[in-house]
Amino acid sequence: MSAPPHAVAELLRHRAAGEARGDDDGARLALAIEGGGMRGAVSAGMAIAIHELGLTDAFDAIYGASAGALNGVWLLSGSPSDGLRPYADPALIRQYIRRSNALRGRPVVDTAHLVDHLYEHVLPLRFERVLEHRARFHPLATDVETGRAVDLGPAIRDRASLKLALRATTALPLLAGPPVVIDGRRYLDAGLAESIPFHAALAAGATHVLVLRSRRPQDDERPSPLSRAATGTLLRRLGEPVRRGYLERPARLAADDALLENHEAVLGIRPPADSPRVSRLESDSGVVRAGLEAGREAALAVLRPLLA
Repeated sequence: MSAPPHAVAELLRHRAAGEARGDDDGARLALAIEGGGMRGAVSAGMAIAIHELGLTDAFDAIYGASAGALNGVWLLSGSPSDGLRPYADPALIRQYIRRSNALRGRPVVDTAHLVDHLYEHVLPLRFERVLEHRARFHPLATDVETGRAVDLGPAIRDRASLKLALRATTALPLLAGPPVVIDGRRYLDAGLAESIPFHAALAAGATHVLVLRSRRPQDDERPSPLSRAATGTLLRRLGEPVRRGYLERPARLAADDALLENHEAVLGIRPPADSPRVSRLESDSGVVRAGLEAGREAALAVLRPLLA
């Protein structure tokens, strides 16, 4: 006997069929998107699949962590392929990741250039579509003073505040320059506090959450002892909450993986174990492209049957 469909899949099926929409069914369906630097290309492929299947409007809210927030904003813009397939563009990768900048004391991962230049002039993002969309956008970031994840959605009021929130959620410590200041608070990359943003969605009242994962089942996020010691020491200048968040991150991810295995209200989609490994600072465009396509196919495999 086959297992009954997951509650999230069943709700998506009903909404895709037009049997219910938003408040009509008494449910609140959220999409949560994991990032991970360039590994966000994997969940970007999943976001493209959601758009291709016409499922974007089935969600009441979209939560994103780091690169997952960038994927979410492009999904809400209505043209995710335009902004997410260029993950694999070699010229754009060179603009986004500049390892030589470390020798000049400049950001290695230039998120300000990404949001303020690329999203304005090279890959024009329809920010107004995002601001007007029925599904509310909730990028997460890490509060430097507390080390806790914060939903920046309430701080988004217009184009400028939306762009600032995107910079905050992707502000990798030590790699992307100083923390981003919003309403007097300093913020860093969401991954320090909540890499897989389903906790925030549930805490805000979501009854069902679909999670787009970027990590393969076997990927180990634990840094080497040398890297752990060196990075932990460097992060002291940002304060103990940030340092502790970095050191506790592997255990937190492992706990989230275990929780997501059997959560009744949360359904996760992951890339298959045999898909390419995309690193956080991946610069090989072929690997990035393969990761994006693996994510897209993984999402289509799960979601396409719901529309049959």
